[in-house]
Amino acid sequence: ALLLKNPKLWWPNGYGAPHLHDVKIEFITSAGVVSDTKSFKTGIREMAYAEENGILRIWINGRRFIGRGGNWGFPESTLRYRSREYDIAVRYHKDMNFTMIRNWVGQTGDEEFFEACDRHGIMVWQDFWLANPVDGPNPFDNDLFMSNARDFVLKIRNHPSIALYCGRNEGDPPDVLDNAIREVLPRIHPGIHYISNSAWGVVSGGGPYRAMPPEYYFKERATEKMHSEMGMPNIVTRESLNLMMPDSSFWPQERMWGIHDFCLGGAMRASSYNEMMDKAFGAIDNARDWVSLAQWINYQGYRAMFEAQGKNRMGLLLWMSHPAWPSMVWQTYDYYFEPTAAYFGCKKANEPLHIQWNPLTDSVEVINYHAGDYINLTASAELLNMDGSLQRDDDETLDSPGDSRTLCFKLKRPKKLSEVYSLRLKLKSKDSVLSENFYWLGKEEGNFQALHQLPKVKPEIKTEAVPKNGQWFLTVEISNPSASPLLMLRLKVVRENSGDRILPVIYSDNYINLMPGEKRIIKMELKNADTRGEKPALIVEGFNCAY
Repeated sequence: ALLLKNPKLWWPNGYGAPHLHDVKIEFITSAGVVSDTKSFKTGIREMAYAEENGILRIWINGRRFIGRGGNWGFPESTLRYRSREYDIAVRYHKDMNFTMIRNWVGQTGDEEFFEACDRHGIMVWQDFWLANPVDGPNPFDNDLFMSNARDFVLKIRNHPSIALYCGRNEGDPPDVLDNAIREVLPRIHPGIHYISNSAWGVVSGGGPYRAMPPEYYFKERATEKMHSEMGMPNIVTRESLNLMMPDSSFWPQERMWGIHDFCLGGAMRASSYNEMMDKAFGAIDNARDWVSLAQWINYQGYRAMFEAQGKNRMGLLLWMSHPAWPSMVWQTYDYYFEPTAAYFGCKKANEPLHIQWNPLTDSVEVINYHAGDYINLTASAELLNMDGSLQRDDDETLDSPGDSRTLCFKLKRPKKLSEVYSLRLKLKSKDSVLSENFYWLGKEEGNFQALHQLPKVKPEIKTEAVPKNGQWFLTVEISNPSASPLLMLRLKVVRENSGDRILPVIYSDNYINLMPGEKRIIKMELKNADTRGEKPALIVEGFNCAY
C-alpha cells in the first residue's frame, strides 16, 4: 500500500480544486534493470453512494455531489478529436458550471478525454456498450464483451473523474452480463458504484427531447431522482449556419435543415420549436432573423430545464451537451465551438448559488447547490415595463444553507404592466451581488411580439485587449445610454482584419440585457494561436442594437 500524509484532494468543478499528482511506476528486474515504466497523473478522492428509497445519491470527500451536465455520444463524427479538442470541449463544460459528463454507451474511449475531465474537475458517468434494447441486439459473445469490459476498466481506473458505471442505456443488461459486471467491478475498480439501467430504477430518464414552455419543466420534470436525459433543439448562429449549408438552403426550412437534425417529427419534434418561435415573434421570412431570434428560445429553454431541478437537486444530464457534427439540436455549443445562447442559459442556471423565478408557483427562490452556508442575504425582484420603467420592487432577507432551496416571496404584479415586461432578480450580501437573473415575460405566456416596437439603440462600448502568456484577455464595458432597453446583446470576438470569428472563446457572460442607464463588464479569454496572427476585435449585436 502507498501511504500519503495529508494529500491535496481532487474535487469536482465548483466543490474545490481538482488537484492532480504525478505518479511514476517502474518494474525492475532482479538484475536491477528497469523492464517497464509508466507515468501518469491521478487524483485522490473518496467516493460514497447510497440507494435508500430507490434513489441514487453520491458523495465525494464527504460532500454530497450533484451531477449536472450532459450526454456525449461520439466526440466527433470522424473521430478526429485529440488533446486540444477534448480540452476545449471539457473546458466549456466547466465554464457552464457543469459537474458531470455521461459517456453515453461508452462512445468516447480516448485517454485525452478522461485526462481533460481530470484537469477540469468534470466527473464521468461511464456507460458500457449496450444500447437501448430497441436500438441494438444483445452481445453475441458474452465472454468477449466481459474481456473488453475488464480491459477498459483497467485502462481508465486511475482517473479520479470516474464517478460510476452503468450497464445499459434505457434497459437492463442480460442477467449473465449484469451479474458478471457486478462481480468483477469491485475487484478491479473498488469503491466505484455500478447501476444496471440509465433510465429506471435508482435514476430516471426519458426526456423530453423537444422544446417545451419553461413552466412544463417545473411542473413535470422537477425530478426526485437524477435524470439522465432531457433536451431540446438548439439553433446555431448565422455564422455557423453559413458553414453548415449553402445559401440556397437557408430558407425556407426544408431538406437541408432535416439533414442537420432539425426534423419536424421524431424525438426532437422541431415543429414545437417553430410553434414557440411563431408565438414569440410572429412570422419571420428569412434565416438570418430566425436564427438570431431563436437564441431567445435557446436561452429560456435550457435555463428552465436546470432551474426546475433546484427543487430536489438530484441532478440532470442534458441530451446532449456536445455535438458530434454540425447540428441544430441537442447541444450547448455547436460543432465549430461557438457557444449559443443555450450555453449561457445553462451557465446561469447552474451557478453554485443562484436566484431564480419559479413559473409554476410564480415565486422567487434561491438555490444553493454547493456554495456553502450564507446568512443575511437579500433577494430582490424588480418588475419593469417594456420601456424599462420600474413598476414594482420587492425584497426579502434570507439565509441560504448549502444544498438547499429557499423560498423567498411570490410576485405581486401591478395592474399597469405592459403587454411584455421584464423581471430582474438580484441576490446580495451587503453591497456585493452574488447572483442575478433576468426574464422577459408576456401577459400572454410566450408572446414577445410587442418588443418589435422598441427603438434601435446604440450601446457605448469600451474594450481593452491584453496579450499575456500565449493568451488574449479582453475586458469590455458595455453601457446603455438611452431611455430604452437593449435586448439580447451578443458579444463576438473576431480577427481584426478579416472579421472572421475567433473560436473557441471563454465569455464571462453573453446574450445580455441592459436597462436604460445600466452597464456591464464582460471578460473574454482566448488563445493567441487561435487568432492566426491577427489582433482580436469585438463586435456587438442584438435584438434592437443599432450596430
